[in-house]
Amino acid sequence: MLVLPLALLLGLLALGSASAAEAGAALSDVGQKTFAAAIAFAAAVASSGFGLARAGSAGLAATAERPEVRTTAIIISAFAEALGIYGIVVAFFILGAS
Repeated sequence: MLVLPLALLLGLLALGSASAAEAGAALSDVGQKTFAAAIAFAAAVASSGFGLARAGSAGLAATAERPEVRTTAIIISAFAEALGIYGIVVAFFILGAS
C-alpha cells in the first residue's frame, strides 16, 4: 500500500527538480495532463479501495451481529465506491481541459 504514494511522490519530485523550461521541453502539454489525470485517478481509486475494504469488512461483521444495520453498512460502502467514480470524473475533466 506504500508503493503508490511513494511512486507519486517520486514522480512529483522528478517534475519539480527540473526548471520550468526543462520541464516544458521534457513533457508536452498532453503529457502533463495525462500525468496529472493519472495521479488524480490513482489516488482516488487507491483510497476508494482502502475505504471499501475497511467499510465492507466492518459492515459484514456488524451485519452478522445485528442484521438491521445491513442497509447502513451498504450506504457507507457506497460512499467509498463513489470516491472512485469521482476520481474518474476528475481525470476526464483534466484531460478535457484546453
